[in-house]
Amino acid sequence: MNYLWHLLLLSTMSATTTHALSTSIVVVGLNAALQKRFILPPNTNLEPGNVHRAHNSETGVGGKGQDVGVAMSCLMSKEKQPRDDKVLLAQFLGMGPEGDAVSGALRLRRGLSDKLTIRNAAPLRTCTTIVGKDCATELVETSGEVTEEELEQLGQKVESLVNDGGKASGVCIMGSMPPGCGDDTYAQLSEKMVGKDTLVLIDSVIGLDALLKTLKSCFESDDREGGAVLKLNAAELCKLAGANKSEAEKVTIEELTAATSCFLTKYECASSALDYLCVTDGKFPGYLVEVPKESTTENRINFIQLPAIDISKQVKGGMLYPIGAGDTVAAGTLAAWQYLHHEPKAGEENFFGVVPKQVGNILSSVKSKWLSDASSDEKSIKMATSFAFGLSCGSASCLQQENSVFDVDDAVRYFSEMDSPVIQ
Repeated sequence: MNYLWHLLLLSTMSATTTHALSTSIVVVGLNAALQKRFILPPNTNLEPGNVHRAHNSETGVGGKGQDVGVAMSCLMSKEKQPRDDKVLLAQFLGMGPEGDAVSGALRLRRGLSDKLTIRNAAPLRTCTTIVGKDCATELVETSGEVTEEELEQLGQKVESLVNDGGKASGVCIMGSMPPGCGDDTYAQLSEKMVGKDTLVLIDSVIGLDALLKTLKSCFESDDREGGAVLKLNAAELCKLAGANKSEAEKVTIEELTAATSCFLTKYECASSALDYLCVTDGKFPGYLVEVPKESTTENRINFIQLPAIDISKQVKGGMLYPIGAGDTVAAGTLAAWQYLHHEPKAGEENFFGVVPKQVGNILSSVKSKWLSDASSDEKSIKMATSFAFGLSCGSASCLQQENSVFDVDDAVRYFSEMDSPVIQ
């Protein structure tokens, strides 16, 4: 096929498969990066002060929101389904070769839309991962400043899509913001695109107070179908609550209870804005924490413990690649939540969202099994199933060198082999 004709055909397909925003997930990843991986020779670790020669080096996409987009593209690639606008990245990509490289990788290699991309004047930062035998070291450059005009351009693009296609189906708010963005930037963007039926996953504590106040307002309607979860690791939750916890140690229920209570006291709008906390704990079990909707004592906070996943038998060459795994957890969790929230009935056509049909069938099957085994309500089991799938995706991504890239079959296998969650 003639190359120009092939491009024309792709353009035509894009025009005919465009989704309304009401069926799309918007990933807010304002602090993008060019990711470089400097891989040391086998059985070698980084030694400060020494000269290291790379065994291999790679360049790709970096940034927490961008990692989510990449992970969701892995899910969508499992089936030959149209993906235009299913995932929209709200991002600033600096002008210059670094920004060009990331833009091309996201659009051409991953098939992600650039409708909410702003090519700002400041150069794009570079993040370098030095991968050794036992650990990876991350070197992160400072970001260039975003101007007020560039922020306004992003807001206008969001408003235009909302006016044409309604509020977003899902919103994923990821990581830090570049200089020039105020603490209320996430809140302002959410106010534009979050409706009463939107599913929101937050993986950031930047501007959290303002964001929670906005979400409380978005979800005030009695007939709301949407909701919000905050994903964070146990050490972060304890830190937010003013306590210290080592990431190398397993969190206890007592620590979780105390940290959750302090968190709800510190963030007054959390009980109205959030439905759950999705708490990761490294190699240890994860926890889904139900956020009580009224003032509560410690013993009324409910937890669902999700089994830890052992990936040691799957490690290739003795190396794990954990950079971006947490972002992959966020991607898998929100994608699964979107599917189970709009679960297609028997005989219906393919699902409009990110999750392919065959994976969706497995999600439904596991959810039904866990629901029959548990005393918890269906809403909580749906969220626990979604979070468990996200944890499986994050574990699978540790087997691949590239940030947040994973084999969907690995994730499905981990997920399918999970024991039923424990309600505590």
